[in-house]
Amino acid sequence: MWGREMRAGLVFVLVSLLAGGAFREWRRSHESRFEDIVADLESRDAASRNAAARRRGLEAPGDSSGEDPRLGGAETRRRAGDRGPALAPSRIDLDRATARELERLPGIGPALAARILADRAERGPFRTPEALLRVKGIGSRTLQRIRPYLLAPAAAADSGSPIAN
Repeated sequence: MWGREMRAGLVFVLVSLLAGGAFREWRRSHESRFEDIVADLESRDAASRNAAARRRGLEAPGDSSGEDPRLGGAETRRRAGDRGPALAPSRIDLDRATARELERLPGIGPALAARILADRAERGPFRTPEALLRVKGIGSRTLQRIRPYLLAPAAAADSGSPIAN
């Protein structure tokens, strides 16, 4: 009834489906473990930063807040985790970033992140990082502080088609 190639193809499809299902189940069972590992690493990182701050004399011996006494309250909120961990050296796209991602940038709080999103919705995407200067509350100093964390805008691909361009 079925030839050798048909049977081999059917076996291949069935084995692929079983392997894919097994992988999805393994991944689903290990996702919580991964989240636990990330949380553990973040807490260890915070503890090592506090210890390093104590060694440098930035923190009083009895103070465990990790706050540099020379800085204002914003640093305390950032280290306390109100807005999540500080942004890693990865870069974010201004035209796709959420408020939460924007708040992780240095010097950007919830109000400024909301103004950035509102400006983006009203005036369109930010073509360059300098376009952020059009948002009230962002000056050249703030822009210089967050520039290393911003993804360079992708240039539009020129396909040569007058319709696509």
